[in-house]
Amino acid sequence: MRIALFTPFSPNIGGGSAQLRAHLRDLADLHVDWHYLAPNQEPVAKVRSKWLGRRLTPSELLSDLSARSGFLPGSRSPVRKIVEQMHADLYWVVGHYEGISVAAELCDQGKPVHLTIHDDPFGTWKRSARYRWFQPLLRATFPKLLRRAKGVDVTSWGLRNLYREKYGVNCFSLYLHVPQLPPLDVQRDPDKLTIGHIGTLYQLEPLRHFLNACRRVAGEQRRTLRFVRIGSSPEWNELVAEAPELFESHRDLDEPAALPLLASCDLLYAMYPPGPKYQLFRKTSLPIKLSTYIQAQRPIFVHSPRDSGLSRIVAPARIGCVCSSLQESEIARDIRQVLAATILRDSFELLRQELMGPGQVGQLSAALRGQDWHTFPENDFRS
Repeated sequence: MRIALFTPFSPNIGGGSAQLRAHLRDLADLHVDWHYLAPNQEPVAKVRSKWLGRRLTPSELLSDLSARSGFLPGSRSPVRKIVEQMHADLYWVVGHYEGISVAAELCDQGKPVHLTIHDDPFGTWKRSARYRWFQPLLRATFPKLLRRAKGVDVTSWGLRNLYREKYGVNCFSLYLHVPQLPPLDVQRDPDKLTIGHIGTLYQLEPLRHFLNACRRVAGEQRRTLRFVRIGSSPEWNELVAEAPELFESHRDLDEPAALPLLASCDLLYAMYPPGPKYQLFRKTSLPIKLSTYIQAQRPIFVHSPRDSGLSRIVAPARIGCVCSSLQESEIARDIRQVLAATILRDSFELLRQELMGPGQVGQLSAALRGQDWHTFPENDFRS
């Protein structure tokens, strides 16, 4: 059985790629060729890959969706050229931007498609200055695509429940498999208050308030503030330029390289922005940084409204705290509390077992092979 995996991004970068690479390690007995769009062809280690070309321009993507929706005239030819380069028994497509059009074209051609949804596209497009006005095109295309796909996996139980209730799609939630917590013996500097972050930063202002609160706590404890930043999210640039002495910046790193850095921190920062614009995103998304933080086994400071999927995991699991405030005095209060708390390794291990156990790998394997995946146990974790 040949499987063509399609992503509109490189296999080398981003949380979505990290999650897919982890799945492929667990599905080594399947023949999967990874096809991707990116600005340039990149060498990709440990996966069979093929670069299909550059990403579509916004006008090309919107033209394609217009043609499929019937709202406006358009052209499907750029997407057809992408599809012509893939040949397989099953097409595994990440439904993100171009992936929606590629999957729709494959379905139109009668080819079997398995969809992976890392972020609900309506939430993604709502936050986009470029695409938010074209959500009617999604409403005409995406729900129909979900129903036409041979199988659908989504990033969280919240998104799974939403799709079942709203679209009648019988999908399953899929995070990633972590076989065990790594042994870590990392010394932390008692003279420094060290904060860590990996991956994308969704909004600058909450971090700015958090950083000011950290300055206050570090001053009270007579410690030097240090911020370990892993990844090249551009939202950071303004803040780093304002106080470069606070930041220790690293490029995108894989987990073996990132974990010792994060394990050296007193707190690990994770944020989802407040406000209705981000509500769907934060309620249905689950960042890959969570799995990395759990493996680093350090307290997690979730800076988010309490309706986020991230908040619903970290607080009940007792591996950190949730702060929904932007008031720096309240943020500082929560920083003090979590620094003073004792968090056991067993708490991280229990969460690893519940959230990242091996069962979901078997469910994905069954779905890709066309076997019965419906009998696998499901979990509305901490709901």
